[in-house]
Amino acid sequence: MTELVGNLTLERPASTPPRSYWSMAVRKMLRPWLVKLSTLYIALALVISVLVPFLASSKPYCLMVRTSHGWVTRYPLLADLTTRDDLSFVAAGLVVALCIAWRLTRGLEMLSRRRIRWIIATVLISAAVIGSVAIGSLHQNRFDGTDYRALVKSGAARGAIFPPIPWGYAEMEPLSQNAINQLPTWKHWLGTDRNGRDVLSRMLWASRVAMGIGFVSQAIALTLGIIVGAMMGYFGGIFDLLGMRLVEMVEAIPTFFLILTFIAIFGRSILMIMIILGVTGWTGYARFLRAEFLRIRQLDYIVAARAGGLPLWRIMFRHMLPNGLTPVLVSASFGLAGAVTIESSLSYLGVGVRPPTPSWGGMLNAAGNPATVFHWFEALPPGLALFLAVLAFNIVGEALRDAIDPKSLS
Repeated sequence: MTELVGNLTLERPASTPPRSYWSMAVRKMLRPWLVKLSTLYIALALVISVLVPFLASSKPYCLMVRTSHGWVTRYPLLADLTTRDDLSFVAAGLVVALCIAWRLTRGLEMLSRRRIRWIIATVLISAAVIGSVAIGSLHQNRFDGTDYRALVKSGAARGAIFPPIPWGYAEMEPLSQNAINQLPTWKHWLGTDRNGRDVLSRMLWASRVAMGIGFVSQAIALTLGIIVGAMMGYFGGIFDLLGMRLVEMVEAIPTFFLILTFIAIFGRSILMIMIILGVTGWTGYARFLRAEFLRIRQLDYIVAARAGGLPLWRIMFRHMLPNGLTPVLVSASFGLAGAVTIESSLSYLGVGVRPPTPSWGGMLNAAGNPATVFHWFEALPPGLALFLAVLAFNIVGEALRDAIDPKSLS
């Protein structure tokens, strides 16, 4: 038996590339179907917030207009895009390009992969920054008040291709009794509000406000929290003492009332809300990263890196930060839910984004008071969208927290 086994020719199974810590964590995080649905909902909300000008607008993609020189093809929707639309396309394109580059370079050798990825990331981010500055300085927003549906109806235009929802978020129906607070119909799938505006169009445009404020404010908070937390945890001593006193002072500031104060003095501004939420929301990230850096800086590989003479920035941000970032990312998912809730609360109170810009909280306010006049068909869509967004962020955060537990990875 032994000789027989010894004479057998055994084939070695094909070797599979080793999976990284994050690939195993993400794989485990996405196992429950509820987490998959939550991730899909967040991704769908992000896609809608970027592409909403092409989904809900009263401007057609293209049409032929009759002029003195004959029929001329025009593209009203492209000409009507604002600076904010263009910047959203640049940010989305940057994220997609980075994901594709990371995917294509996954099979390379580790050192070559890191070098190529750093080069690609530097080029893409530089191009995005240059493009954003150029758009902000050169792009001029234009207001087009032309009623293209009336042009097509009168015969002055033909061949018009409208978006799936041919209504803008601020476009009003003729102010007749039947067009105000109208129940859902084939013309307005979710009905109209008290000003005769399409509820579905406004709800889709409001997703841009919610996702924009959530992700931009948390990006600011993460940047500040990582810098301050890394400095406190790595250097300790006087840096840690002063940093913790700064954290305590910022945590003592009531964010909600600070935003109300700024709005009362300077007026409503989406950008201001983003900045205030970011500037006041970094303290939790700094605490987490400080604790991780205090633990990591005593490990052998960090001691070896110092002895090897590696630069300070390389030790902190190439060797320590990736190993201490996991609890910060978990906290960021809950921070996104909190930022969306604060913005919706402000808009519900009438001090959020400036009208006619739609917000889920503002749409809930416009639905009326249940004690007097309440239109359920106006309150249900934005209320459900807000509830699902906050729930999805919390579910993903809890799943990520469980997945990064080293004992649970398999």
